Amino acid sequence: MTGTLNKAVRMVAILNLAYFGIEFAVAVWIGSVSLFADSIDFLEDASVNLLIMVALGWTVRNRARLGMALAGILLIPALATLWTAWEKFNIPIPPAPVPLTLTAAGAILVNLSCALMLARYRDHSGSLTRAAFLS
Repeated sequence: MTGTLNKAVRMVAILNLAYFGIEFAVAVWIGSVSLFADSIDFLEDASVNLLIMVALGWTVRNRARLGMALAGILLIPALATLWTAWEKFNIPIPPAPVPLTLTAAGAILVNLSCALMLARYRDHSGSLTRAAFLS
């Protein structure tokens, strides 16, 4: 099962990293703070899943250490969003609605696909697979 879990986590990491690039580019293009924040969340999800993929072969002790590091990584989207919102506060121009909506729809599809890939593993191999599913 570790082989199929590893493949699923790898695919989820690739999808999240790819959609980070798409969302980030659109966020910069249309000036959307919320899309920027979501793009950073996709980057964080990709990072978490890459770390989990590497850690699946580690000892329980090292996995616990990784869990502590992952808790810190989860703060990155919040800090990036606060920074971007502060900058946007000075120039309050609304983003273009059509690209924002289309990009958000794509994000829903990517997140749904990733959740479906990881759903069957969420109760296996302890907290790392649960973290992959929840991210």
